[in-house]
Amino acid sequence: MKLFTIGDSVSQGFMSLAAARSDLSYSTLLACAMGLEIGEEYATPQVPYSYPEWGAGGLPLNIEAMLRSLNERYGSNLSLFEAPGVLRTIHRVAGETKAYYETGPGSADLPAPGGIRFFHNVAVQGFDVADSWLVTSNLCRREIELAQGGGVEGLVGPGAAFYRTALKVLNPSLNEEYDDFTQMDWLKRHAEGEGVENLVLWLGANNALGTVISLDINQTPNDGVNKPEEMDHLTRDKVRKWNLWHPADFKREYETLLRKVDEIMQHNNANDWKVYVGTVPVITIVPLAKGVGPEAEIDIERPVIAPDGTCEEVADKSLYFRYYVWFPLDEDVVQEGGITPYLTIHDAIHIDESIRQYNRDIAELVRDLNEAHGYQPQEDKSKPPKGKPQRYYVVDLADAMQRMAWRRNQANPTYEFPDYFKFIYPKVNTKYYYVNARGKLAQGGLFSLDGVHPSAIAHGLIAHEFIEVMARAGVEFTKELDWPKIFANDLLYSEPITLMQWLYEHEELAERILDVIQLFRRRD
Repeated sequence: MKLFTIGDSVSQGFMSLAAARSDLSYSTLLACAMGLEIGEEYATPQVPYSYPEWGAGGLPLNIEAMLRSLNERYGSNLSLFEAPGVLRTIHRVAGETKAYYETGPGSADLPAPGGIRFFHNVAVQGFDVADSWLVTSNLCRREIELAQGGGVEGLVGPGAAFYRTALKVLNPSLNEEYDDFTQMDWLKRHAEGEGVENLVLWLGANNALGTVISLDINQTPNDGVNKPEEMDHLTRDKVRKWNLWHPADFKREYETLLRKVDEIMQHNNANDWKVYVGTVPVITIVPLAKGVGPEAEIDIERPVIAPDGTCEEVADKSLYFRYYVWFPLDEDVVQEGGITPYLTIHDAIHIDESIRQYNRDIAELVRDLNEAHGYQPQEDKSKPPKGKPQRYYVVDLADAMQRMAWRRNQANPTYEFPDYFKFIYPKVNTKYYYVNARGKLAQGGLFSLDGVHPSAIAHGLIAHEFIEVMARAGVEFTKELDWPKIFANDLLYSEPITLMQWLYEHEELAERILDVIQLFRRRD
């Protein structure tokens, strides 16, 4: 097996609040660049790289599909008199998705078409680090049976969307043989079978992401007693409801992850195997969390990590704001003393510093693993390393995202985009998606409409970062990234939603969409 992917929503191709476009995810782009045959629709077991397909716009609810439906019906110039019809359209789209996944072709009791037993991409939206060995398809079945659905003032989507998604990924055939399978179990099955040559491993964002989506912090205690890595999934998720791992808790949990992966890979039938570990991006950069109020330039020290895990501390300046609220709200929601949640500048810095420590620890754990495998890097990078081959490589996506961020870098991002980006028009950036009155993209383009997950174009950039490291590790790429195709497939860019201007001007609809994001914020 040339490529196997373990990850969360980003690796799954989750965009605009839906597990909808695994075909456009960075993982699929890597497989294409490696010359692998890609599964169309539902793949057969013989296809070298397969992934799930998601009908009805995807789980839990596709905001882009919702807004395009509104755009088709009302155009770009809605009046306030049409607001009731707008809400009815939103409810209709949500109802169609609910029906598709609860009682229709996507229901939990129907196996994937074509007899597919497994996918080469087993990423699942919402997975934190330990979910990779805690969440089984059997657990998903039980939680789906217990779910009664959910809604916000009549807006109803599929119940237990998190578990429905995980079930379809972990056991697409619904075969009892795989009822207790986790992401780790599938890795073990493939490693001990045909062998896994290249493992992409990118988890950790969901150990902090909930802080930005809920605008609240509920941190693990690091008290030596309540150890998250020793708890079962339901206790962690439904009882404790932690959304930010203390760095010490995160390190133990991530160390457990790498230990499990290494134990599996040491029994790998592919001799020349390698693991590519993604770092955790600083999440307060995402445009859903809108910085408002007075700004402050803060001196920070952030880790920049080389592929071998060597960590260099870089002095930098980052722009922070007094408050962080949900797009498109403004500072007045904080000043009015209402119930709208928000993060303070101190909260945002604390979250970011925690994540930076996560990445320092990831680098250290990778260095330790490579050393255990007999790899000895040279201080002089121009000279070849001593000892045995390097097994683990860091792909520093946190650094790439930091350099790409628009507001954090005061409108002067330092990221070096691929050459294709030099003369594209309109330009793309990390701001929230906006289309002007002429129907042209005015800002954004790197995040999808949920303000958290990358767009198809950004998935191309993530693939670009992985390719840089994987090529250095000796992986042969037979094709270059097809940037014209990537841009064309990103419909937010190539076919802008002209309704966005109206959305910016009318808070009622925008707040309705925020209700959707909150309803399905991580699990339901």
